[in-house]
Amino acid sequence: MTDEQLSTMRDIQRRIAMWQAAQFPDATLRGARVHLDREVDEACEELADVFFLSSQCERLGGMPVLLPEIAWQAIVSLGRNPVSVILAKLAKNLARKWPEKPDAQGVYEADDAQQAKTQDQG
Repeated sequence: MTDEQLSTMRDIQRRIAMWQAAQFPDATLRGARVHLDREVDEACEELADVFFLSSQCERLGGMPVLLPEIAWQAIVSLGRNPVSVILAKLAKNLARKWPEKPDAQGVYEADDAQQAKTQDQG
């Protein structure tokens, strides 16, 4: 990271800190750490999606070099086990309902809202 990038990052952190102090006056380190842990879990799940999709692109013949490896390493750098994260995401995907055909842009997207509604009714 260049000195300019570091300076920009620190400036943004200061701006965020001012907003947080005003917005969340009763915040605690414990609460922030619990919330951070939740966000890291979400980020890891998103990185598992990047791993899945970049692997699919690789299989289909058009993948930016090293993207699956970058997603894998990013999960490691967030303190999580990529094998566990990716296999948990695979299990979640296996349990989801998927459309038979992709949308107009060629994307297959699970309808989690519809699946949740069906589970609530059952």
